[in-house]
Amino acid sequence: MLRVRKRDSRLEEFSKAKIIRTCLRAGASKRVAERVADEVERRIYDGISTDEVLELVIELLLKHEYPKAERYDLKRSLLRLGPSGFGFEKFVARLLKEYGFETETNVIVQGKCVEQEIDVVAEKDGEKYMIECKFHNQPIYTGLKEAMYTYARFLDVEGHGFTKPWIFTNTKFSEEAKRYARCMGIRLTGWNYPENEGIEVLLESRGLYPVTILRIEKEILDTVVNAGLVFCRDIVKACEPKLRTLGLSKDEARRLVEEAKKVIS
Repeated sequence: MLRVRKRDSRLEEFSKAKIIRTCLRAGASKRVAERVADEVERRIYDGISTDEVLELVIELLLKHEYPKAERYDLKRSLLRLGPSGFGFEKFVARLLKEYGFETETNVIVQGKCVEQEIDVVAEKDGEKYMIECKFHNQPIYTGLKEAMYTYARFLDVEGHGFTKPWIFTNTKFSEEAKRYARCMGIRLTGWNYPENEGIEVLLESRGLYPVTILRIEKEILDTVVNAGLVFCRDIVKACEPKLRTLGLSKDEARRLVEEAKKVIS
């Protein structure tokens, strides 16, 4: 039995089905997904890290001339969002707008006890959410402490019309956080949670691939993200002339647009 070592050092049985599902979700055909999974199984060794498996899958997708191999790297692209300077809360607000929410970021509210800064205020269908955004640049869990902290803040600002607390994270939730959230009525959105409604599903179902998924220089990524171009579709919509106003050369702007088109085409 082949086992894969996760980032928290736990070992789990290698699953070809998981490789196939993720390739399909990235847009690969069933034939390509199965070929990639077969070759991965032949080439890995017991105890291989998940990062090594990821690199191998991307290499094989590119080998099969699959133009959207970058999509497979969605999880790591979310981990790269923070250091660029574009707040995760602004990313979440942009994402929710695509789903019909009215959003506002970094809202100052005077609570019952103290002044609070709300990461995102989101409204839709009569609900007003107080959203706490928890960004991690490492694949660590958002846990019970964060869930309890969010609920305490919600109780302090509840008088401002907020109907429900909501936590967004780019990684996973601990089981304790999930149990507490269910008990206290906190909405959670993170990697692979809730099932079939996690942040990766919200992004992929609308083709909202972050620009950090592109394999280009960090300096260029920082420039476009700080200009508010968060998704690959933003890059394509902006076109080369606007990108050049950000200080990119003609070649850099053209390459950026071409890479973004590969992902969303």
